[in-house]
Amino acid sequence: MTFNKFPPRNSDPEIQEKAISRPRFNSLLTSDRLRESSRLPAIHMASNIRKGRRSIFREEGLVGDAVETHEESEHGERAGSSLDTTSPVERNNTSDGEEDSSKGKPTWLSKLAPTRRPRMRTASSAPPPFITGLHRLSMIALLIAIVLPTISYNNGRQKVEISGADAGLIRPIRSGIIEDRDDSPTDVCTRWAAQSASINGTLYYYGGRSKTTGDQESNTWNNDFLTLDLTKSWDISSPALNGLPQPSGPPAVSLGYLWNDLERLYLYGGEFSDSPTQQPSQISTWMYDVASSSWREFQNPETSAGNVSDPEGVPIQRAAEGAGVSVPELGVSWYFGGHLDWSTTPEWSNQVPRVYLKSLLEFTHPGYANSGVDSLRSSGAPEGGAYRNITWGGIQNQDGFTERADGVLVYVPGWGPNGILLGLGGGVVGDHETTDAFASMSTIDVYDIKTSVWYHQKTSGDAPQVRVNPCAVIFSPPDASSFNIYMYGGQNLLPYGNQTQYTDIWILTVPSFTWIKVDSSNDEPPARAGHQCAARDGQMVVMGGYVGTDIPCDKPGIYNFDASNLKWKSSFDAADHPADDDSDNSVLAGSYGYKVPDVVQSVVGGSSDGGATATQPADGPATDGPFKTGTPPVFTVTQSGGTATITSSPDGGSGPGSASRPAGTNGGLVAAGVIAGLAGLAAVYLGFCAWLYRRQVAAYKRHMAVANRYSGAVEEDEAFGGAGAAGTAGAAAGAMREKLRKHRRGSSSGDSEHFGWVGHHLSEPKWMTTTDDTSPMTSGSGSGSGRPRPSEDRGGGSTNNPFAYDSYLGGAGGGLGRSKSTATRSTASGGSAEGLLDGRQPNFFSVVLGPRRALRVVNGMEDSRD
Repeated sequence: MTFNKFPPRNSDPEIQEKAISRPRFNSLLTSDRLRESSRLPAIHMASNIRKGRRSIFREEGLVGDAVETHEESEHGERAGSSLDTTSPVERNNTSDGEEDSSKGKPTWLSKLAPTRRPRMRTASSAPPPFITGLHRLSMIALLIAIVLPTISYNNGRQKVEISGADAGLIRPIRSGIIEDRDDSPTDVCTRWAAQSASINGTLYYYGGRSKTTGDQESNTWNNDFLTLDLTKSWDISSPALNGLPQPSGPPAVSLGYLWNDLERLYLYGGEFSDSPTQQPSQISTWMYDVASSSWREFQNPETSAGNVSDPEGVPIQRAAEGAGVSVPELGVSWYFGGHLDWSTTPEWSNQVPRVYLKSLLEFTHPGYANSGVDSLRSSGAPEGGAYRNITWGGIQNQDGFTERADGVLVYVPGWGPNGILLGLGGGVVGDHETTDAFASMSTIDVYDIKTSVWYHQKTSGDAPQVRVNPCAVIFSPPDASSFNIYMYGGQNLLPYGNQTQYTDIWILTVPSFTWIKVDSSNDEPPARAGHQCAARDGQMVVMGGYVGTDIPCDKPGIYNFDASNLKWKSSFDAADHPADDDSDNSVLAGSYGYKVPDVVQSVVGGSSDGGATATQPADGPATDGPFKTGTPPVFTVTQSGGTATITSSPDGGSGPGSASRPAGTNGGLVAAGVIAGLAGLAAVYLGFCAWLYRRQVAAYKRHMAVANRYSGAVEEDEAFGGAGAAGTAGAAAGAMREKLRKHRRGSSSGDSEHFGWVGHHLSEPKWMTTTDDTSPMTSGSGSGSGRPRPSEDRGGGSTNNPFAYDSYLGGAGGGLGRSKSTATRSTASGGSAEGLLDGRQPNFFSVVLGPRRALRVVNGMEDSRD
């Protein structure tokens, strides 16, 4: 530090005298300068700080007069430097002789003015900048994690956009809430008009209507969710019925349908309660995941564009009383016909009459492709599925194709590339429920799944009465020579409120399309309509159904019919096989152990295990559609008395649910034959390449043997050969040697180094031709200064030298040489011929890629030996 202080004026003569008598300091004398520089000034500091006191980061003392100027100096600079107004000599004299003049007075250093110590900001009082930023980022992340889910929360559902429609996810309910929810009751008086589906031996039964007492007239709609175990045997008086928790999201509807694939259920359609009246909710597709036992909602579904269907983006309407079917192996489901009214559509006026439908609504399950939908021809459907409303397929818009409700839809595999659908039963009621119109049972509507086209097919035999609300299942023998559709029950439409239910069973056998009535008068259950049926192990399980007003209750309302022996049974007998056996063919999965009844054999021929001889409709050959050829599908029996799988489809494809026709050209067999032929040609070609490769390796070994023999001959030739060499060699050979020696002497000045024959220092000889005619085997040097062959030196130009390779390398007058610069790297790329000439061992892959070149090398080398 630098301090400036003016000395006090003093008029004392003694002090002035001592000041004048100060020894003179001569700066030119080295001794004076050394003396002064070696002395340190004595600095006296007056302070009130106690000795041994610990510092508390506050200094006390330094009390004195005000200082006029104050500057900070470099660290380590001593206080009281040469900037002091008094010289060191003067201070020394004063300290020695005039102590009394300074006693009691503070020195100039002690007169520092006391100043406030600056406050220091340390890490203990302020965090680093990045810590503050980290806290802010954490706060932002916390806000995002809390605010966003709150914004998207909508009554317990999280909405997402799926193909233009909002889809909602029902959040999993906590276990405590699940315990508080009621399980679906299994002990009721009567059930009917529900939705059902079967997955791997489990029959799922949802909603519909039920009564707890015989006289109950209202509050019959419900959303009960039940399962019936078809993998175990049970008695019909105590079936293996289990009540699942009633879902809070899916509505309580009846006469809709429960589509299914192998893992999920999809609730579509249905009508709401009319007693008391309940306003329908907006249309949604409800999905039930079997593995997680959870429901999920996909709101506001819309149509997708496709073949013979409505355009894209049309909102889906909820229909009721239609006919539904699912084909899990195809990943597609359908809903046929039905109606729209105030009980199905929101804001529908009760003054507007009911509208009956004849459209076919198709639903493609998530992840499955569908060639009939434009957006699904090369990709799978989204997680909410995809709808296509087929409205003008074939005869669908003609007069003979009428609207209908309460019919059934049956899937028959094997006919057509993807199988067919058969529409049975159904009808409409008009004029304020005073007139009715039924779908004919003598003419069946057939839908070709592949082409999306409807056809009419006449039936033979005595047809059943027209009816609505029956149920139907299908069975097939292991060879799939016939498909037998069992239709049970149903009712008429009029008079309203006093309909008549049926208890009869009819069989429609395909492809004969003949109706056969079953005599099942033994222990038959009460007549019913609006019931559900499922095929399992050759048996038809019946669940629920409306039995009229004469029977108060129908408990438990589950029955079993033996489809092979055509008898009602008091128990269900489960077969011993895996639950998911034949899951890739839903018809065969339900036909395990099925035997063709005798009454059916009398119509279609064959035996109980199949072998039906009827291949065309009995009424006459079909004029159009999938039955026009009259060729049955082809199945392969996998085990005796077991099941069968479809081997191929008529359009050349293969897979479950489709069959092939032996007549005509089979695209799949043609493709397989082409692939097998190509594979055979490839095997023959690889065999030829292997044979050629072995010959080339043998030629290479002989080539290396020749190179090794020449290695010793070169030294001998260089020791005795010269410009005037004589002997058996001719003049031309001597001239070539002389030319070679001259070329060697001047090779160092050239751009490349040339060698005639290899010496001891080269492990592998690299040969080159030097003829004017450059062949594919030539390295391309063009050098004519080759070394004469030893055979010519020693044999007098004999042309019978077996090691001359004349026919391959250019004749007797040719030379051999090697150029480092001209031995190109083309051989490294795999060329077999260059690899041989360049001293590289042949490569099999190079032979495969270039067999012609390898063959020329081998033939040339072998011809030179002859």
